[in-house]
Amino acid sequence: MKIVQQRKVFNTEGDRATIGELFIDGEYFCYTLEDEVRPEGIKEYGKTAIPAIEYDVLVSYSNHFKRDMILLYNRSDLSIQHEGVKFTGVRVHGGNDADDTYGCVLVAKNTDGVRIWGTQEKAILAKVKEAIANDEKVTWSIEVKPFNDGLNNQMT
Repeated sequence: MKIVQQRKVFNTEGDRATIGELFIDGEYFCYTLEDEVRPEGIKEYGKTAIPAIEYDVLVSYSNHFKRDMILLYNRSDLSIQHEGVKFTGVRVHGGNDADDTYGCVLVAKNTDGVRIWGTQEKAILAKVKEAIANDEKVTWSIEVKPFNDGLNNQMT
């Protein structure tokens, strides 16, 4: 299973959230919301989107959330490391704005370009669990692909 997250809107004021679209095996699935995208090698703890690279995916129990959740990683210790910056415990879950992310990727049905709502956490978790049960390798890639609508893709 190939999951592709396309970052589309980079809010430059307010909560500075990054809105995107998520595709599973080439089919649109939902919207995403992350923290602010910062220059490579720069991280503000709990307020920085993970790098736009490919990740391995697994489902594991989150002690913080007390349930099975998707975990994104690119290192054997299940962390993310890129350009000298390390992220740990990057999960995929529901939420509405940058205050809910803490470095994770939020997934939902609806967006107004600043927030998202209508969680898709259970739906994507079910799809990933099914793929893993069928011995499919699951990857999650993040791309920067602004909306091609003539707008500047920076919302204030």
